Parts: sequence; structure tokens; C-alpha cells
Amino acid sequence: MPLSAAMKLARYKSTVALLLAFSAALVVGCRNLKVSDKPVAGIVLPKAQMENDSVAVRVAVVELDDHQKTDFQNFIETTDQKLPLALKQKLDDNGVRVSVLSNVNISQLQKMLVPGVLRKEWLSGHELELAKAGKLEPVYRMASHRHVEKKRGQSFNVEVSPVRAESSWRIYVGERQIPDSAKLAQCHMRITSWPMADGSVKLQFNPEIHHGQNLSHISVDGPNFAVQQRRDIKELRSLAFEVNVQPGETIVVAPTEQLERIGELFFNASGDTNRIASQQVQDDPAIEDVDTSEFFPMLDNEELAEDDVDSLDASVLVEIDEHEDAALENRRPKPWQRFLMVRVVDVTAPAIP
Repeated sequence: MPLSAAMKLARYKSTVALLLAFSAALVVGCRNLKVSDKPVAGIVLPKAQMENDSVAVRVAVVELDDHQKTDFQNFIETTDQKLPLALKQKLDDNGVRVSVLSNVNISQLQKMLVPGVLRKEWLSGHELELAKAGKLEPVYRMASHRHVEKKRGQSFNVEVSPVRAESSWRIYVGERQIPDSAKLAQCHMRITSWPMADGSVKLQFNPEIHHGQNLSHISVDGPNFAVQQRRDIKELRSLAFEVNVQPGETIVVAPTEQLERIGELFFNASGDTNRIASQQVQDDPAIEDVDTSEFFPMLDNEELAEDDVDSLDASVLVEIDEHEDAALENRRPKPWQRFLMVRVVDVTAPAIP
């Protein structure tokens, strides 16, 4: 018997209601499978991609105090020197040591790079008040640090010493000695990088001494002329060197114990420090400040020991390590020595034509 129009409409409505109920049950069931209903906070943007055929490095100039002398000497003896014997000897004759750090050296380096702290008896009255108010900062070891990305064959400049009113030095080349001097002199290291086919990086280091006042210099770039404001530059080409390293390795350039050598001029932190304004590289998009905690992996989770002196800030005041000489404990640390660290963090292959 054929169904009436009213019965067909009733059956259609019941079918639709069942379908809606079934759909709702599926939705509820799916929601129970979610791990969390919390919304995603913000939008994570990908990091900017490096250009092809480029090298990214992180560079730091570290300044130690004289309480760290023994620690540094013990540390540097455990590092590798990936240089030909003749070049190693020439650098040693001039008071310069070049080493390559691996993960084996991380713990020793981490200990030396922890910010320096001050004992109560070392502080003047004004410093003591600042410490009690929590406004006296530790002595940070990094005099400078930055992240640099450069394409194949491009160079960048690192200031490794303060400006000194007058400086004199000798370059030792075999049996010869080449004396020189300059006023308002500041030691620089010009670094150039080349990605290699095996994924390693060749870094070339060229020591320079920038001196005198800023003057106008005309440079030629193809058919064009450009006028630059800079100081005069003495290039120490006989002391240039190259090192091949893998990403993640760190090159350390430091002075030896040779007195009155060019290494002391570059890295001595206790000499004449009549400073003038630094001539930093300006408007270079490849150079940016980086947070110290991100500079080297070994700097993460630094912990400073606590001090029980009154209510002074524990991040500023701390007792000296037990192994240090007792004679140093009663004397405030003085700037002693600097060294340069260059860590290769990334390398990109050349573009395929």
C-alpha cells in the first residue's frame, strides 16, 4: 500500500534526526582523543635561511683576570694545534698560539667563562652599596661577541685589543727581527672563510694593526671610486695563517708566555689602555648581537657559587676556588690576558647551476 505524503515526510524527518545524532556522537568521540585542547600560542616563524656557499661563525674576545692564569695554562695545553710545524714554530716565535677545541675541552672552557665575581673585602664603599642594592654586576668574561655570516671569500674584522696611546713591537721571521711602532694603535684580526667540498671550512686569519686618527682614503672598486673614513692599517702578512675545521669546532688564538712579542701586544689585557672610540663595522646586516647563553653550548646553565656575606647579592660575591693561591685571595683580580674564539656553527653548499 503506497505511503501517504504525510508518512513520507515523517520518515524523512526521523532519518535526518538520526544522522545528525550520529554525527554529533562522532564529533564528541573525536574530541576525547585529543591530548590537549590548549590553543597554540603564537606563530613560530622559521629562521632565515643562509645564502648558498656561506659560512656562519660566532666570534668572541674573552678577557681573563690574573686569578685564572693557572687555569688557562692548564687548559691550553690540552688543546689540539692543527697547523703545519713550520707555521706553528713561526707563530710561537712571535708569542702566538693557535688551537682547535673539541668537545673534550668544553668543561674546562665553561669554568673559565663563568662571569667573575667579587668578594666583600675587594669592594670600595660605593661598590659595596651597589652590591647590597643588587645593582653591582659580575665581571663578564666576554669583552665582545657576535654572530657573523659571510659568503665564500668574504672577510670580517674583529677588534682584539683596546686602543693604546703608543705601541712598539718586533716581528720575528727566522733570524730576522722587524721593529715597528705606532700611535693610537689597536690590534685587529681579519678573518676570511671558504666552505670546502667535504663540508669543512677553511678560515684565514690576517693580523692587522689599525693606528692613528680617522682619515679619508680612496678605494677603487672596478670602475668606481669610493672614499672611506678609517685609520691607517699595518698588515702583518708574515703572521697570517689558515686553519681547516669542522662545523662545531672552535679556534682559539691566544698569546704564549713569550714576553715582548706580538702576541702580548694583541692579547695582553693589563698594559696601557688609553682607549678611544672603537671603529666598529657599521650597517653590516651579517653582524648581529647574540645573547651570551646562546653563544657557545658550553655557556648554558652557568651556575655561580653562593656567598654567605651579609645580604649581598650571591650572583656578585663568591669565595675564590680552593686551588687558587692564598696570596691572590686578599687581592682584587686584575685584567691579565685576552684570547680570540671563533666557532663555526653552519656551512652551506654552493648553488648547483
